[in-house]
Amino acid sequence: MYMFDFRFIIMLQQILKDMYVDPELLAELDEAQKQTLFCRMREEQVRRWSVWDHSENSKAINSKKHKSKKKVQWLLDVDGEPWTWIMGEHKDDKTIEQIIEEEAREAARVQAEHETEHLRLKVESELMAMLESKTKQQFHPPENKYSHDSEVIYCSVEDLKTKNTRKSCATATPAIRGALKELSFNKVSERVRNWEHRVMEERTSEIYKIMKNKKEEEERQAEEADKKQEIVWREQEQKAKEAELQKRQIARQAREEHRKSMLCFEKPFNGVFVPDSSKPPSKKAVIEWFRAKEIPRRAGFDQNKNAIATWFHGLITRQEAEVLLNKEPVGSFLVRISERIWGYAITYKDFDCCKHYLVDASNGHYQFLGANQMAHNTLSELITYHRNMPITKTGEELLLRPCNRTTNLPPLVFQGLLKT
Repeated sequence: MYMFDFRFIIMLQQILKDMYVDPELLAELDEAQKQTLFCRMREEQVRRWSVWDHSENSKAINSKKHKSKKKVQWLLDVDGEPWTWIMGEHKDDKTIEQIIEEEAREAARVQAEHETEHLRLKVESELMAMLESKTKQQFHPPENKYSHDSEVIYCSVEDLKTKNTRKSCATATPAIRGALKELSFNKVSERVRNWEHRVMEERTSEIYKIMKNKKEEEERQAEEADKKQEIVWREQEQKAKEAELQKRQIARQAREEHRKSMLCFEKPFNGVFVPDSSKPPSKKAVIEWFRAKEIPRRAGFDQNKNAIATWFHGLITRQEAEVLLNKEPVGSFLVRISERIWGYAITYKDFDCCKHYLVDASNGHYQFLGANQMAHNTLSELITYHRNMPITKTGEELLLRPCNRTTNLPPLVFQGLLKT
């Protein structure tokens, strides 16, 4: 099975490289194999188009760059070279840790300023409210229970003098109140500013510690995540190595089986050298291969008789096989030697056409061309097996009736060999 996959891959690579399928080879494939081949060719066409499109876009971008009139001027040093600065080489350069710490402290200071500003405004409003309330209590005593008319009637001369003095003080109250208010406000503002400065420093330090602890926690979590990721990555790497080793062992085994199966092709048959390839080079090489390797394996002979099977027609073309099966009923078949692979082709008469199935015989067994095909020891066993088991599940092709040769003479490939 491994040798067949290797040979099939070589054939598929050649087809995708040339983007061409030989019509005779295509006709000998079943529908599933044709669909697989067409999908692979379509994928190759899409891939080539993507590569071409990417190259065309790159050319267009490069042409636009050349047409652009924008230029870049570099700052030059005393030697006329582009001026460069490498961080950390100068004695006054700060390390990356110092820069990060300064940025963190600056961010903490800005946040503390905003918080302190809001707190200061709140405290100032509360203090001003308290000051206003105290001032009102000092300069606004409770009013007398008696009315103005009764006071005028029953007061004495001294009382009138005292009353006039209080009126004069009342007229001077707004100016005094404003001065006291301003003096008190300045003192409060100074205290608030000192308090604000102290609170801002404390809050800055507190915020910086919180940010530092948070950063350390994030670094710790990131380090733990990296360790876990490294463990997962090492496990995946180990599995990938094991899978790769298994693939190499399978490939090595396939190459070894392929080399062993191809040893027969490395020797000349009657002076004709057959190369180690997936496709026969000529018709003469096919005949030499059949006579040297297949006749000793009784390929084409009846399973129970020492005679050539009636369904074996030797080396005939696809068109000749279809002509022979043209008037035969459904289920008729014949076997012929293929010139496309080292093996055979079974031509089957269906309801509306003739189907051709390739049989690979290059690995010491006989099996249909395709994946997961059953291998048989002889060609006759394969024919007998598919009298009761369909070739494909969809078509349900059974080899029911062999198509006999038109003459009683054996195929031409057996000429001069039957006596021996």
